Amino acid sequence: MILEAVMSARSETSPPAPDATEFESRFPRRLLFAGAAAGLAATAVVAGAAPAQAASATTPWLLGGNSGVTTSNFIGPTTAGVPLIFKTKANATSAVVEKMRLTADGKIGIGVTSPAEKLDIVTSGTAVQGKSIGTTTSGRGILGSSPNGYGVQGSSTGNVGVRGEGATAGVSGKGDLYGVLGESTSYGAYLSGGLGAVYASGGQYGVLANGVTGVSGSGVTGVSGYSTDTNSNGVYGSGGQYGVHGVNARTAGVRGDSGYVGVWGQAPTYGLYGNATATTGQVYGVFATTASPDGFAIFAQGNSHVNGTLSKSAGSFRIDHPLDPDKKWLSHSFVESPDMMNIYNGNITTDGSGAATVALPAYFAALNRDFRYQLTVIGDFAQAVVSKEVANNSFAIRTDKPNVKVSWQVTGIRQDSYATEHPIVVETAKTGTDVGARQFVPKGSAATAAPTGPGSPSASITPVSPADVAKPQDKAAGTTPAPAY
Repeated sequence: MILEAVMSARSETSPPAPDATEFESRFPRRLLFAGAAAGLAATAVVAGAAPAQAASATTPWLLGGNSGVTTSNFIGPTTAGVPLIFKTKANATSAVVEKMRLTADGKIGIGVTSPAEKLDIVTSGTAVQGKSIGTTTSGRGILGSSPNGYGVQGSSTGNVGVRGEGATAGVSGKGDLYGVLGESTSYGAYLSGGLGAVYASGGQYGVLANGVTGVSGSGVTGVSGYSTDTNSNGVYGSGGQYGVHGVNARTAGVRGDSGYVGVWGQAPTYGLYGNATATTGQVYGVFATTASPDGFAIFAQGNSHVNGTLSKSAGSFRIDHPLDPDKKWLSHSFVESPDMMNIYNGNITTDGSGAATVALPAYFAALNRDFRYQLTVIGDFAQAVVSKEVANNSFAIRTDKPNVKVSWQVTGIRQDSYATEHPIVVETAKTGTDVGARQFVPKGSAATAAPTGPGSPSASITPVSPADVAKPQDKAAGTTPAPAY
């Protein structure tokens, strides 16, 4: 019946129809719709015209074309709310299966019977593939735009919402506020690359990130920042707890290299904080060294306090020379002792009977033990003795002549709780790598220097500076076209 309707329609609206054999060869039953026989109709739609009416039931809709149907007619159901459904048959034994539908409210669904958007595609493979074969940067595989929403949005419950691949850039974004915006309960953006995961540049920030962890990077160099501005920052971090937090299992959590200051620390409380967490062995909270024999491994501009025991090879003070402060330094060595010794001294004059009592600080007896005395008579040949040792923070002197000036000195060994728990052990045996090595090797000596510190950073993997590697080229400077906007 369908074939007869088609043949009848062609005889009424077009030149004489070909015979059945010719018709079958041209249109081998390839009828998309055939008027009312397929349950569909053609309706004229003209601006300003009366409501569209169904076309004649004999109007054929052929895949090969329709010479007798005008372009003002349409294919589709005339019943309100009914979708236009497209079905295909994969092979001779398969059933006819729906492949696409156009809903009454103008939404196209592929792989879904209730499309939620203007184009809704559901598949286990690639839903949409866009390809531009243009040889210039003006072509777009897929172009999306929106005045207020998202030009392109991708989401995934198990993997990647949006993935881009390209010779220059996999994903290129440009915006007045954000070029690329990523949001996630885990990582807003996760990137990897053979040279760098992210190459970013900007007028103020190459990368600006906020979060519990603003930027997290892993690789030979986890995070590398580079700035060409002489007054700017290669890497800038700001956080409620840590501005920059670096973790490394081998050498350094954070490394700084510079022509001036390697690592700069500035804060209201601690400018620099170092903590060595190992509970055994010789470890260092902060280790500093200098290559210059005239330099300082540590220089403190201000007061310094060691809440522990200070160990040193030598000690001295250095001040502006009192007689020539503009041209000379004056240095003195520390007084050393195998004991944790305190020294007290002064001058006193005996009375008419040759007696004198030296008063010591109120804390003297509590702080010291094992008292030792020195007396020197000044201005006369006289004898002086300690007539009464320290008791109640004082001791007595007696001279064989009256009114004799005596210079006195008393020493004591510390007995406070810290000194008791941390005594200076005068002689100890070397252990480990210190055996056979010297803390100081004199010039010309063949002795081996003892290893100290974490070792030279050059012995580990040195971070690759962005200044030493090729960077993406822009339109003006390079031959590789930059992403077109």
